[in-house]
Amino acid sequence: MANMRELVLGGEGLIGAMLVQELTKRGHHVTSLDLKSGCDLRHVDDQPFHECDRVWFLAWDTGGAKYLEAKDQQHQQYINNSELCLRIFDALYKSKKPFLFTTSQLAGLPNAYGTTKLMAWHWSSSLGGKVARLWNVYGWEHPTIKSHVITDLVLTGLKGQVCCMTQGTEHRRFLYKTDCVAALIQLFDGPQDSAEIAAGEWITIREVAEEVARQLNVETQFGVMKGSEVLVDPTELLSDWSPRVSLEKGIASVIEEARLYLRSCP
Repeated sequence: MANMRELVLGGEGLIGAMLVQELTKRGHHVTSLDLKSGCDLRHVDDQPFHECDRVWFLAWDTGGAKYLEAKDQQHQQYINNSELCLRIFDALYKSKKPFLFTTSQLAGLPNAYGTTKLMAWHWSSSLGGKVARLWNVYGWEHPTIKSHVITDLVLTGLKGQVCCMTQGTEHRRFLYKTDCVAALIQLFDGPQDSAEIAAGEWITIREVAEEVARQLNVETQFGVMKGSEVLVDPTELLSDWSPRVSLEKGIASVIEEARLYLRSCP
C-alpha cells in the first residue's frame, strides 16, 4: 500500500510522531495535523479529510496518571475531548474515508479520559472505523504535566536518584512506541476491524524504576502513596503480531533520548 495519502491527527504526539516517521519511510505521503504545530483539531475544516486516502485518529487530551487523575483537570479534559470528537467524527462521516481510532485499556473509567474514550470507541464503530485498544505505550517525551511515568523516572535518575511518587506496586503492560506503530499499521492494512495491543505481561512500576536505576547506576526512592491500576487483560489480540522491543531496550532508548534532550537545553 505504498504512495497512499495518509492523514495523521495528532502526528506530533508520542505515537503519532513515530507513525508519521514510519509511514513516510514506507513511501506514503503523510499530512500531520497537531495542536503542537498550530492546528486545533476542534476547529479544523473538512478539506484535509477529502484530500486523503485514510485517516489515523490519534489526537487526544491525554497524559500520564498524574494528569489524567488530577481533579482540577477533569472539566477541561471533558470539554477538549468532547469538542474534538464532535468535529473529527463529523468530518469523517462526511468524507466517508476509512479511519482507525486508538482507544485505551482505561476506556470506561469514571473520569474524563475514560468516559470520552469509551464514547469515541462506540462512535468509531458506528461509523465503520477500525479501533485499536492500547495498553501503556511509552517512549521519550518532553517533560510536562502530561508526560508518562518512564520519562519521569528516567529524568529523576539522570539527576542522581530514581524517584517514584508511589509505592511502586501498581502494574502496567508497557509497550514501546515502535512496537505500537507496527501493530497499528498491521491492523489498518489487515482484515481485522479491531484489536487489543499490549505487551505480554504485567510488570510493577517498582520493577521499572529498579531497571532504570540499574541502567543509570543510581539508587531508587519510593513514595508512600498507593498507585492506581486497572488490571484488564487484552483478549481480542492482533493476529500474527508480538512486541519486539524488550523493556530493557526500551528504557535504554528513553535514557539515550533524555540525555540528548538535556544536552540541548540552555
